[in-house]
Amino acid sequence: MEIKRLSVDTLDDFLEYFDHRAFLENKEWSGCYCQFYLATEDTSVTGEDQSAKNRSLACSRVETGAMDGYLLYEGDSILGWCAAASSMLFPAFPEADETLARILCFNIDPARRGEGLAGELLDLVIQDLTSRGFEAVEAAPNHSGYSSKSYRGSSQMFLSRDFHKVTDLGDGFILVRKYLT
Repeated sequence: MEIKRLSVDTLDDFLEYFDHRAFLENKEWSGCYCQFYLATEDTSVTGEDQSAKNRSLACSRVETGAMDGYLLYEGDSILGWCAAASSMLFPAFPEADETLARILCFNIDPARRGEGLAGELLDLVIQDLTSRGFEAVEAAPNHSGYSSKSYRGSSQMFLSRDFHKVTDLGDGFILVRKYLT
């Protein structure tokens, strides 16, 4: 297993994954292209129009460095995605800081779910964020059991990797933090 950061060089892989495999079991999310937490403009457009808009936004944000994350590969096959980046890229969240990274979303290929790949992906992401000089990383995992909210990862996945609970965010989520230095 290896990860590659989302970049102009890996954008086609990202688009292929989100166009055809990421949401085979959850069609209503198929047009997200991981834009929800990056959104600063009105997102009242829905359906196919929103999907096309999100795909276009993903492309332009990758090209300008306004979107970041990691693709999980096994050989040439993409097995998953993790939205993880500087907290400065997520305008909807308070207290952004250049030394703080945030992990906000996981998506594992539906054919490979249940194999522990999200945890492997998380380990690789933490290693890379550490090497990039971030001092801490935060996440807001689901704390209420497996559900449609599991796209943020499970609290147990983070807590077992020395993240510590900061606060209860309500609606089944908690804020967790890990210091990297």
